[in-house]
Amino acid sequence: MANKFSVSQPTITVAIKRLENEFGAQLVKRDYLHNRLLVTRAGVLLFQRTQQILQSLELAYSEVQNADSSVIRFGLPPIIGTMWFPLVAKELLDKGLLTHVQSIEAGSDQLLEKLRQGKVDVALLGSIRPLQEKKLDTFLLSVHSFKAVVSRKHPLVQKKHISFVELKGEKFVTFTNNFVHPQALASYSKYAGFRPQIVFSTPTLSLIKELVNAELGVSLLVDDAVKEQDNLCCLTLDDPLPEKFNMSLVVRKDFLPDKTQQEFISVLFKLKSLLGTSD
Repeated sequence: MANKFSVSQPTITVAIKRLENEFGAQLVKRDYLHNRLLVTRAGVLLFQRTQQILQSLELAYSEVQNADSSVIRFGLPPIIGTMWFPLVAKELLDKGLLTHVQSIEAGSDQLLEKLRQGKVDVALLGSIRPLQEKKLDTFLLSVHSFKAVVSRKHPLVQKKHISFVELKGEKFVTFTNNFVHPQALASYSKYAGFRPQIVFSTPTLSLIKELVNAELGVSLLVDDAVKEQDNLCCLTLDDPLPEKFNMSLVVRKDFLPDKTQQEFISVLFKLKSLLGTSD
């Protein structure tokens, strides 16, 4: 450690001793049997709190430096960006709000973590259960069912309604793990009592639909994902599972929007009335 920070070992020892005196707790103890130093529980707790303080300080620097820029660090998962964001994109463009957007595209799980870290201000996120986060304001905009999606040549197309267990033995094409859909697939498979055979994972919705159309597998997709021109069949799942695609508007609690940023958030809120609940 002394070499890493270009200081002498006695300097490190004195610094640790000062911290121990300040907090009235032993932070490091020596393991004489193995000739090594061990961090105590108090030391681990202090390290964790220090990391949080440093993260908050870094965020404060960033926010103060950008206080007059009206830049909105906006998280947008590809599937929401493809299917629902266009419903409000024109209004955002007409009001000149899109020029203030720094778009960050990633899966919902990744964007949720970036919100927690203060690296994203506002996001539209998907989740299989309604989001509840202490440091985030979450607003449920719409709820959508998952459907089994198959080629129009698939034997199950005549049924319209199926139980997920009827897909046992099928090959599955799905999104990569940082998206919501694999979580739903895992829940349905567990309920049905089988492990899905996933032959391909991708972050691209259009590729999933093309592969299903080519009869390379079936998929589990949110109901709005399939259009008439896709030449695919959506089968309603009768399994009594609570998992849905919940789309939420998520804003950091400590984000203080200016007039432009608040107007951007207000336009996103309109998705609730435009979509409602599709269940």
